[in-house]
Amino acid sequence: MPVLIQNLFAIGAFQGLLLAVLLLMSKQNSHANRVLGLWCLCLALNFLGPFIPLDGPPNGFSFLIGWHFFLPALYGPFLYLYCRHAINERPFKRRDLLHFSSWLACVLINYKILFASGEQKLLIVASGLPGGWQMSVTDAILYSQAFIYVALSAWLILRYQRQARTTLSNFNPQIFAWLWTILLLDLAIWLLKAVGGGARMTTLSVMGDVLIVVFIYSIALAQWRNPSLFKIEQPLEPESENKTKPQSKTEGALDASIRSSLLSAVQEYMRVHEAFRDSQLTLTRLAEAVGVSTHHLSEVLNQQEGKNFYQFVNEYRINDICQKMKADSAGKVLDLAMAAGFASKSTFNAVFKQLTGTTPTQYRKSLP
Repeated sequence: MPVLIQNLFAIGAFQGLLLAVLLLMSKQNSHANRVLGLWCLCLALNFLGPFIPLDGPPNGFSFLIGWHFFLPALYGPFLYLYCRHAINERPFKRRDLLHFSSWLACVLINYKILFASGEQKLLIVASGLPGGWQMSVTDAILYSQAFIYVALSAWLILRYQRQARTTLSNFNPQIFAWLWTILLLDLAIWLLKAVGGGARMTTLSVMGDVLIVVFIYSIALAQWRNPSLFKIEQPLEPESENKTKPQSKTEGALDASIRSSLLSAVQEYMRVHEAFRDSQLTLTRLAEAVGVSTHHLSEVLNQQEGKNFYQFVNEYRINDICQKMKADSAGKVLDLAMAAGFASKSTFNAVFKQLTGTTPTQYRKSLP
């Protein structure tokens, strides 16, 4: 193995092990951290694979020969799970293990080699790397799962992006811009690996390895420093509002008179304290401030007002901005948006148009 590639693999292995420890042992150990930590660990083990001695007598590491070849079958599932947990922190479920079936398939297809003794593996390597249908099927699985999971991750990001816009969630659009960038770079890496492997062009394969080291570890380091890097603070599917159809005003845990009284209290709190100006306001924080449970507040907004939490809060923000625009025709719209509680210009523009049917510029021009 050339010295340059040896150095690349050594750097990749060291960084991967270090980041895996940092992410898995972090005090703020989110699900996204765990996924990235395991991903970095697999990358590190993959880079360590070529350093196992293939000549001489068997040693304590000889039984590991071959295992690193199939670790890339885990990269696709890790990409998908990272995107899912980075955006919307949800607990793992048993069915998530199904995402690792491609790696299990590679192991089962090649079990005779993988579970052979270290001495037998050295004899196999000395006689030449095995071929046959097993290796062909394994290569097909490795590359197909990569592109399938790129497509699944793209669908996931697009779905969350649409949900965030539909619920008028106060999110930073750069979150999704970064995730799309991650996805495109991952696609580029696998294209380089596929073309390089198929055409036996070592340079392209090495370029893919370089991108893996720089790209994945850069994300891992950023995630370790900021565990909520790509997280939408407010849930994309809040409470019961997006999971069930709105109930009639005669249904629910509270009767109509109590819901009406609670709604008046919430509206009074929003008017007096201008809680909507807090860009980090959530259903839970508003419920605590008013002195009701999140479930009851969600029921009040959904059944009494016919709105979800985001629509309710953002209407206050837009109304405040419109009033300020009428009072001061020279004020900067973006300053008004930030003061009203919006976290970004893009989110403000999308919400403003959705609620008023026009852009902020067009609205200002229509004022007398």
